[in-house]
Amino acid sequence: MEKTDFFSPDTEIQALLHAVQTGVLLCSGGCSVTFANSVAQDFFSRAGLDAIGQPCHKALFGSEARCEGCPAERAGLEGKRQAITLKAHEGDIYLKVFCQIWQGQCLLTLHDVSQEISLLRRSDLDRKELQAKNILLERRRRLNQEEQQFLTQIMDNLPEALLAVDENFLVQRQNKAVLDLFPRQIGGHCYALFGKSAPCPDCPAQRGFSEANGQKKSHETGGRVYTEIFSVAPNGKGGLLLFRDITRQVELIGQIRGQREEIASKNKVLSLLVDFGIYMQKEAGIKEVAGYFLDAILPDLHAGAAGLIINDIRAGNIWLSHQSGMTTEEWKTVTKACMSRDQQRFKSDGLLADTVLPWPNSTQIPLMGAQGQRVGLVLLEGSINQEALGILRLVTEPLGAYFQNQLLLRQLEEKANKDALTGLFNRGYLTQSLEEEQEKFHGYGIHHALVLGDVNQLKKINDQYGHETGDRLIVTVAEALRSTLRNTDIAARTGGDEFIVLLTNSTDEDAGAFIERLQTRVFSSLTLPLPDGSEFPVTVSLGKAGTDKHPPEVLAKEADRQMYAAKERFYATASRYR
Repeated sequence: MEKTDFFSPDTEIQALLHAVQTGVLLCSGGCSVTFANSVAQDFFSRAGLDAIGQPCHKALFGSEARCEGCPAERAGLEGKRQAITLKAHEGDIYLKVFCQIWQGQCLLTLHDVSQEISLLRRSDLDRKELQAKNILLERRRRLNQEEQQFLTQIMDNLPEALLAVDENFLVQRQNKAVLDLFPRQIGGHCYALFGKSAPCPDCPAQRGFSEANGQKKSHETGGRVYTEIFSVAPNGKGGLLLFRDITRQVELIGQIRGQREEIASKNKVLSLLVDFGIYMQKEAGIKEVAGYFLDAILPDLHAGAAGLIINDIRAGNIWLSHQSGMTTEEWKTVTKACMSRDQQRFKSDGLLADTVLPWPNSTQIPLMGAQGQRVGLVLLEGSINQEALGILRLVTEPLGAYFQNQLLLRQLEEKANKDALTGLFNRGYLTQSLEEEQEKFHGYGIHHALVLGDVNQLKKINDQYGHETGDRLIVTVAEALRSTLRNTDIAARTGGDEFIVLLTNSTDEDAGAFIERLQTRVFSSLTLPLPDGSEFPVTVSLGKAGTDKHPPEVLAKEADRQMYAAKERFYATASRYR
């Protein structure tokens, strides 16, 4: 197609282009703007620009060079779409530009998407307030534009559905976008697009298109929402109808409203999290933090009874328990179950059996430390959906980290209670552990037992081979004891050659079986290499007592009596040293 430097559409075509509610520019083969319809002129006027006579790439994009891929560069190239922003006093104007060759000229259509951009920006701000959890909003717009050479082809380049109708609403001409927007179009009248057999009762053009000029009307059909914009035809007979599918905009508005309600709810949760975080930083008492969580934070997130249990660094023990809404007996049953061996060994996922809890339906949330250790359990009455559970975890996660830090501090304190030679606990730690076991005995009826041991012939080893060898004997006994213990038991060195083992959740008979295993499976074949190359048999005199046969306050005395009786039996078969 031969290019020309100038093309002036006839008066009728100009009038029609001025009536179209989309910006239209015509450019010469040299890309100089030769014509702009009224909508395009309005865009440039609001932006303080004058496009006529200027190259389109300079008027629109401020560039001295032609756009890359410009159809005017070579005939037969496909059309080009771009987006531009015009700076106007009352606000930015966002346009989508489509360039096509027609009659040797560049035909540019400018579509105002400012309202859509504004809606998308508002929605984007709401999504950010939802901390990126909201759906990314996408705007799809159909642009079905074909190359044209006649007026029908010009209309087909418009992205919106455009109908030309007479005074009786009979369709005279339509662009291809009509078929895209209304694929099931039937009949020859515009109102047939919406399944009607007569004009809409509230149609603005009932009394003529001159009165309806510039007015808008909404239609809803087939689950879609459309906006109809009325214009007077250039010849004054009939009118132009521009249809836009605004379903997405309506959905966006609905989503924005829903998002704002959700934001208000999540702002409340965020406020609770901030308050709770500040409280945990300021408050050093674990009981106060547990009480604040159950009494001040949780009621805003959950309605019903609740409980909080924190494990101790010593297996088989509970460091902290706090509840609201349960009876003393109900809570006693729950806490006792948490001290079971299976529960403390973490054999399962850390959850209690449903039969232990006092509610027909319940929710259990493990409290996890920063490194993934289970430090406790939150118990809630009733079933909770996943969304509510996710919100609750926002609170329980920092709570778990807080208690893990507190447990780490206790572990540091525990190291100070270790015997330097053997690595076993000292008397102070044993005394504290005994007090805890006595509380469990009096509160829950959970028995415990003590085993006392005294190393035989230590003085002989010290005198004949030196205290270094004697220390090795003590360490050997300590390692033997440690190897036989469960993770809930405590072994302590309470004197030079004296040891005490605390067996949790054990009876007097269990303690006797423990001594039997030590004597037959450990000490029966245990020896200590001596400096002269000989082997010294390691033996220990042991005594025991359990709370099922003796009061807790006399356990040590009874076990000590039995231990000395065992020592007398040993020296009945071995010579005393000095």
